[in-house]
Amino acid sequence: MTNDEKRVKQHVLEAVHAFKGLLDDHRYNGDSAVQLSAQFGVSRNVLQVTFKRKYGIGIRDYKMKQRMERARQLLESGKDVKEVSMLLNYTQPRAFTAAFKNYFGVTPTVFAHKSPGG
Repeated sequence: MTNDEKRVKQHVLEAVHAFKGLLDDHRYNGDSAVQLSAQFGVSRNVLQVTFKRKYGIGIRDYKMKQRMERARQLLESGKDVKEVSMLLNYTQPRAFTAAFKNYFGVTPTVFAHKSPGG
């Protein structure tokens, strides 16, 4: 591998790490992978493939995991379903409810009533 190839690879790894940081810190604002990859100076495909290789999960699945874990935390802290759906940028509370149920197997309302904050 040449030095140029190593630098490119390092740039891609840095971009993937920075992108994951946005997701982990809840600073991701819903921009598409194409927009974000352009900001980091890598193609969308390279970003997606490298992310999955490095973290063992695809970007879409990782974003859903982060979003649902944030939803769980918010519900446990006593936020209501409508507020959580708005905080997580769902267009409709029912879309949030469907995603939450698909991920956790129960509706957010049922989950909230079972959690200590609910």
